[in-house]
Amino acid sequence: MRHMHTRVKILLVQIVLFMCCFGTSVRAQSESQLNNHYRNLIIDYIRQDIATREKAMTKEAEKLLVSLPNSEKLYDESYITLKTDLAEGTDEDGNPEVNFVYELSYNCRSIEGASDDYREGLYRWNNSNSCKAICNLTKKFLDQNCRDFVRDGKQVTVRINSSTDAKEIKKLDYLGEYGDFRYCPATYNDEPVRISVSKASGITTNAQLAYLRGQSLKSYLEEYVECLKGTENKFEFHTRTAATQGSFYRRSSVQIVVHKAFDELIEAMTIKLKDDGYVDFNIPTTTPNSNPNTYVLIIANEQYPDPFPTVQYAANDANVFQQYCISTLGIPERHTKILADAGRQEIKDLGVEWLKDIARAQKGEVKFIIYYAGHGFTDENYTPYIIPNGVRTEKIRHFDVKIDCDLPLSKGDAKKVIAQSLSLDTLCNWFNRVPNQGITILLDASFNGYQRNGQPFIQTNKESEKMRGMRIRNDIVILSAAQFNKPAYLYDEQHHGFFTYYLLKELRHNKGDIDYETLFNNMSKGISYESSLQNKLQEPAVILGGKAKDSWGVRKFK
Repeated sequence: MRHMHTRVKILLVQIVLFMCCFGTSVRAQSESQLNNHYRNLIIDYIRQDIATREKAMTKEAEKLLVSLPNSEKLYDESYITLKTDLAEGTDEDGNPEVNFVYELSYNCRSIEGASDDYREGLYRWNNSNSCKAICNLTKKFLDQNCRDFVRDGKQVTVRINSSTDAKEIKKLDYLGEYGDFRYCPATYNDEPVRISVSKASGITTNAQLAYLRGQSLKSYLEEYVECLKGTENKFEFHTRTAATQGSFYRRSSVQIVVHKAFDELIEAMTIKLKDDGYVDFNIPTTTPNSNPNTYVLIIANEQYPDPFPTVQYAANDANVFQQYCISTLGIPERHTKILADAGRQEIKDLGVEWLKDIARAQKGEVKFIIYYAGHGFTDENYTPYIIPNGVRTEKIRHFDVKIDCDLPLSKGDAKKVIAQSLSLDTLCNWFNRVPNQGITILLDASFNGYQRNGQPFIQTNKESEKMRGMRIRNDIVILSAAQFNKPAYLYDEQHHGFFTYYLLKELRHNKGDIDYETLFNNMSKGISYESSLQNKLQEPAVILGGKAKDSWGVRKFK
């Protein structure tokens, strides 16, 4: 009997041990699955961020071409091709890695024998308008737009492509400014080769000429691109000689791969995701279509034509806010509409008129939410205006010449901008005599003459030091990112404006069940605290219509 008890005890111990190991295995598997789920979300998130940056950098490149003197470009015949991407691959040991890829090339056609490419026999980067553009833009984009990817200690592969046409070379002078090269590895017309060239021997082959064009570009990157000075760089030279002659075949381009560029970011974001530190993920859900009387108009003006700058993250603000409206607030998807990069007439015809028609059809049994992310400014009386997409600036002198953005618009120029913009007073008045149960306007825009990123934008001379309030008669509540004479910023780490981030954070924390007064107070605390830590204090504001002053605090989105 004693032996049986012993065997039972041993069996129980084995079962317990098995269950513990099995439980550990399940937990490990769940943890692995969770991390993989977060990783996929983060990869998509980073990819969207890179695409947004690429749009902004492409716009800057186009501006550069327009601003160059005609002696440095073939106007209307020159264009820059920029590609950025997140590329998943493996390192030399076969381990997975997530890399940042940057590619830049410059293309142009010849006009009556002129060219932006290298002239015959020349190889220095500043002998070619196209190579100069590639050098200058690469420095600007890597040091300013992509510095968080190209960090100290990262391994970087720089692939330089350079070419010549088929013109036969007898002997060209090489001044030796990049040193002498002896059996240096490269590819020539897709074949591996070893190239030698020295000051004494000069340039006697097209392979040597193309190689020196690549070495010249390399020397620029090493000397002038600051972020590449702290990375471990490997240069590859891919050279080519065309089968025919022509300036089109005498050019250079660059591809830069930053290996494991996002490791630290992915790790940090994974931790934050587990701690619910991001509002873009794990959006809370409620009963679908449980809020059928609410209709939402979302205006996201991110991409403006030149000379207006991009409103960073406005599109992400709008898209994630729409997801919260549908998933968290229970608003039917068909009751939400996004107008992206909308002009004044689009806002009126496709947005406001859509809401007004619904109000009439539903006999006033409706609530409206209007959300705006984009540019704003105020006139000489502090009247706030939404700047729609498509403002024509041809006859506005301020934008016709290079004027410091800190300088205010002239009265004439201010009138021309105002005539094409949309005042908030007008937006509110469009709903006069429109039956409804309340209108909420959410504004994530800066109206004080500065952009979200703190850079100057449109200044106007003010006639008074005091800002007058809006005169809203309707049942309207406006929650604004800031007073119209104060700054509103972006929360760069979260890819949102401060206002939108803390709005979504409150909706997430309370699953949408929160009254306006509590919502606004909590948002104010969060925005002012975090923005002050980042040395850009922002304080949101509430503006009330006459019919909303007594009841706004107890209202809810659902």
